Amino acid sequence: MGNILIFSGTTEGRELAEVLDRNSIDCHVCVATEYGSLVMTELPHVKIHEGRLDCKQMQKLYKKEKISVIVDATHPYASIVTSTIQESVEDTDITYLRLLRPNTDVEMTNPEGVSYYASAEECANALRKTEGNIFLTTGSKDLKMYCQDSSLRERLVVRVLPGLESLQLCYENGLEGKQIIAMQGPFSKEMNLSLMQEYSIRHMVTKESGHTGGVESKISAAKESNVKTHIIRRPESNCEEALSMQEVCTRLEELLGVTLERGSLQITLAGIGCGTAESMTSEVRRAIEKADYLFGAPRMLETCACKGQEYPYYLKEDILPVLEEIQRNHCGEAQVVILFSGDSGFYSGTSKMRDALNEKFPDVSLQVLPGVSSIQMLSARIGIPWQDAKILSFHGVSEDRWIPQFLDAIRYEKKTFFLTSGLEDFQKMAECMRTLDFAGQIHFYLGYALSYEEEQVYEFSTDQSIELAKELESLKKDGLYVGAMVQDAPYRRPLAPELKDEDFLRDQVPITKEEVRKLVISQLELAADSVVYDIGAGTGSIAIQAAMMSPDISVYAVDCKDSAVDLIQRNLSHFNIRNVHLRKTCAPRGFQDFPAADCAFIGGNKGQLIDILCELQWINPNMRIVMTAVSMESIVEMQNVLKLFSVTDVSVTQVSVSKVKELGAYHMLQANNPVFIFAFRFCKKK
Repeated sequence: MGNILIFSGTTEGRELAEVLDRNSIDCHVCVATEYGSLVMTELPHVKIHEGRLDCKQMQKLYKKEKISVIVDATHPYASIVTSTIQESVEDTDITYLRLLRPNTDVEMTNPEGVSYYASAEECANALRKTEGNIFLTTGSKDLKMYCQDSSLRERLVVRVLPGLESLQLCYENGLEGKQIIAMQGPFSKEMNLSLMQEYSIRHMVTKESGHTGGVESKISAAKESNVKTHIIRRPESNCEEALSMQEVCTRLEELLGVTLERGSLQITLAGIGCGTAESMTSEVRRAIEKADYLFGAPRMLETCACKGQEYPYYLKEDILPVLEEIQRNHCGEAQVVILFSGDSGFYSGTSKMRDALNEKFPDVSLQVLPGVSSIQMLSARIGIPWQDAKILSFHGVSEDRWIPQFLDAIRYEKKTFFLTSGLEDFQKMAECMRTLDFAGQIHFYLGYALSYEEEQVYEFSTDQSIELAKELESLKKDGLYVGAMVQDAPYRRPLAPELKDEDFLRDQVPITKEEVRKLVISQLELAADSVVYDIGAGTGSIAIQAAMMSPDISVYAVDCKDSAVDLIQRNLSHFNIRNVHLRKTCAPRGFQDFPAADCAFIGGNKGQLIDILCELQWINPNMRIVMTAVSMESIVEMQNVLKLFSVTDVSVTQVSVSKVKELGAYHMLQANNPVFIFAFRFCKKK
């Protein structure tokens, strides 16, 4: 078949020509002005025709170049040109396709502060009744409507294309040089905002020209500057079937009998640092400036200047559907940037987003750009390196997880940097520090709004933490805080159970003896993030010792006696333990409220051993169980358990402990009752 002709002068026309050239398909492109030629990239399969054509001239061109398909990609407001093109193909075999850019639903995105008009003339009449400077962004074609009245003309600041024809029309309509901004778009929100502020704009006029025309960024800037927006509605299309870019490509595939390689997504996941543009890397700034589509939390978008469309989304559930839509409607290469605070590899959502993108778009080009984290920023501010520090993040973490980590760091770490969710986290830290016994001096640093104008870095001691928390609350300084603590002599971290019997508050409640306790802890086979049940917890000695092995271990202790529960609570306060969760209940009741355990210690069962084990096996069919027995009845019952349940990795140990006691001038052995330790793991029946 013959050649393809694109009537262009728009972004869509240029993009379609690039798609055809990429697929080695020859085409012709008509543009009205010299400027239209200049903005077209020189492509080997594209021939450009410059100049305005009437109907007969169009038909002459069709015949000369043997045109069989015409794509009308002219501007949505160029209704006269579209009518002429349609007239030129009447009574011919030429296929006519109208490529029309999608509109933007401004009324949905910004219902307030916007007025609509059917024509430029109607808009100009309305503006005569207003006061203040007017930012006219509708091009040079309709300047005459706004310049007939001298009082209205004097208030105009017009933005037009930097072509001779546009500038000539400005001068012909009586505009002075200071009123003319000759620039090629698209324009970011920040650029529009800057121009509105520079020229003291009170009113902004735009067309309903869709995302490509930059409507969203103009309206967003106007709203922020308290500028009244005036929109000239898009004329009704006189084409029965207006097509999107993707639909035009599909029709061309059908007509040409080929499969076109269409546009592609180039996605960048970018860490933007602490927040200000100055704290971004040059690589990230360049990626943002080139972005066709920019995603991020609203506070991030306020910082980042982008030529393309902005979406205030940061969750994959919101972003993925939009990317699917972009992939359907965007031909050519779409540059997509998704913003993340701080560094992309440091407690960031980048990893989950990358996994989601790889799953949804396996063939998409994806890159990750790092940023400066707030930890690095604080380290630089206080002059303390972070390379050998413990790094913790409490941001978005529940208290029962982060407070044990914080207390563990105070006990054992010489240097710790940490992220918080806000002032409330720091207030809780201050409360914790009031009850702690420190091995040495601790210096604290707290960074607020790092890199912003309101940035503050506070240095204080543990004694000053409560007062500082109150001061920050009174100043209403909520927001994200990053902190550091440095101490000269932390406790040495033990690598084995360390607590002695005399360390515990005892009263009259029986305690699992120190030597047996150490063996039980060993048999539980704890991991750093284990969930442990302590059933019949007594003094809480097993629960507390297990909890102290790692701040990430969670222990759930139960006992049915009031005296035992009271004593356990006092021991938890005594040792400042926050990762033991205490419940007064009689097992097996209450387990359904706990997360599934990896292991359980049964120190007392009140005759409910079989029921308890059945419940534990249901919770986790692979759970590790450790039990102790002193009486013959308990020993026999536990021996029967090994027959009733399907178990593996069985260990039965009898422990006899004798300690030396001084009796006058002699040292005598004093024996304790023998203790049997039963340990096993549930397994599937063979």
